[in-house]
Amino acid sequence: MQRAFQSAKLGTISLKNRFFRSATHDYFGNADGTISQRQIEIIEDLAKNNVGAIITAITAVRADGISEQNQNRLDDDRYIEPMKKVVDIAHTYGSKIFVQLAHGGAKSRLEADNTIYSPSTVMINDDTATKEMTKEDILRITDAFVSAALRAKKAGADGVQIHGAHGYLLSQFLSPITNRRIDDYGGSAQNRFRIVREIIRRIVSEVNIPVILKLNSNLIRGNHFIEGVNETYLADLVEMVREAKTAGCLAIELSGTGFQQLTQITHPYFIHQAIEIQKHVDVPIILVGGIRNIKHIQQVMDANIDFIAMSRPFICEPDLIEKFKAGQFKARCILCNQCFILPNTNGRRCVFHK
Repeated sequence: MQRAFQSAKLGTISLKNRFFRSATHDYFGNADGTISQRQIEIIEDLAKNNVGAIITAITAVRADGISEQNQNRLDDDRYIEPMKKVVDIAHTYGSKIFVQLAHGGAKSRLEADNTIYSPSTVMINDDTATKEMTKEDILRITDAFVSAALRAKKAGADGVQIHGAHGYLLSQFLSPITNRRIDDYGGSAQNRFRIVREIIRRIVSEVNIPVILKLNSNLIRGNHFIEGVNETYLADLVEMVREAKTAGCLAIELSGTGFQQLTQITHPYFIHQAIEIQKHVDVPIILVGGIRNIKHIQQVMDANIDFIAMSRPFICEPDLIEKFKAGQFKARCILCNQCFILPNTNGRRCVFHK
């Protein structure tokens, strides 16, 4: 168990422990997409309480890929200096920081003057069709990820995370449910992964910054079992992780879809998928989902999984690592998901905050 609290290496990056703050949209960004003072304070709370690595809130690589209110952006050089403030405050306390880069795809906010892109045409809001992406569209969005990664590097980030999970654009490509293309970006797992592979390869070669990738462990929302289509998807996932490593990806964060529906599970939600992937691909795994007590941490370490990530428990208690070290058994977080509502209603992040 002590292994989780000891220093570790991720590639050439030295970490003071094996804990990651998984990317969390906090709703406190400025309306223009810049980092706010409140966000700097959130990162400082985590860093000064010894979170080894912090992944930023979801950050849009293009204006037409914004999916959340007050979402941070890196689609212009004017966002570099504000992002640098977050990086600097994390580094002040010895924490490492990865900027999560994403495009919303079909989950993007529908504005009067923007096009909603997706791998295949889908209906949103019952009366609006998304635009199936052409290869030119794919290249433009790939370029945007590369440009955003360069801005993250200029801001001093230790790496970037490519968001390929939770129903955003890249996970729409990865899922055979939302990707019905018949060209070389659809069909087989290798083809569906093509856009992600190209993004990773170009960032590694052109920007020269470490890249980690976030992926869904399951295909069916709220179903964590390795059975049926989830079992077929796991075989695809192994192939995708193998492709990511070959492209230069440093580590994989395994999450999943429908985690809000998994609160009754008594083990880390996707630990069995992580164990299966490790049998086939030698790549560091960062596991997130349902980890909120010392028993869960022990289960992850016993499975020889490299890193632990948490999101909601750190919203409730940014000092959770220090509390665990002092003997606290479990996080105060009860997985009520009010942290997705309270920021917009009264500025609080957790039901336990005053």
